[in-house]
Amino acid sequence: MIKAILYDMDGTIATSEGIARDITIKFFSERGIELTEEEKKIIFGLTWKELVKLVLNNRGMEYRQSMKNTLKERYIRNMKKHVEAMPNVYPLLEMTKQNFKVALGTNSRIREVDIIFDKLGFDKYFDLKLAKDHIKNPKPNPEIYLKAAKLLGVKPEECIVFEDSIVCLKAARSAGMKSVAIINTHKKEDLEEADVIVNDYSEITLGILKNIGKYNPKNFIPLNQGNIPNIPKQSI
Repeated sequence: MIKAILYDMDGTIATSEGIARDITIKFFSERGIELTEEEKKIIFGLTWKELVKLVLNNRGMEYRQSMKNTLKERYIRNMKKHVEAMPNVYPLLEMTKQNFKVALGTNSRIREVDIIFDKLGFDKYFDLKLAKDHIKNPKPNPEIYLKAAKLLGVKPEECIVFEDSIVCLKAARSAGMKSVAIINTHKKEDLEEADVIVNDYSEITLGILKNIGKYNPKNFIPLNQGNIPNIPKQSI
């Protein structure tokens, strides 16, 4: 029985992943580094440090903290101005809040979480928020999702994770959780590890979430929109 919904943030409920992608590609290009298609697939969902380290190491270069800091600050400046909610995410958040315990699990820092949640009004939909600050091992390690399940008082197999990246879907699978992937920064064929794959959140129904595993990813039904009760928030 599904009791909890765990959301990634960047590219899953907010358009910040696309902003990070564009900023990152341009940032490295300005420095004479063109990202390969394979790198573009795997770096998004990583922490900024891991991202920069991977790109530099792939070219025989040493990691530079100053480069990571410059890239991250450029992203935050742009994200503050341009981040938006993903299409049709508010009805989905309302529906999941009404029927499940809801948590955030992101590789972003809590500073970035607060910027996005304050701007987009997401706080009221969540019982718990976990960021990179709250764990030792970021995704693809499953630690953040396992910690969220423990704090919510549910078992891993009672959770569904919403994700948009290859790296983070691996974290959900490693945690023993079901997953829903939104096609955003990756193509459908790159997200086959998910139990359900959608082009838009209007394709998700309460029935699909309650019976996940019985549905083929190609089966979609319009979103069931309901009113949410006032549920006390859980903090860490």
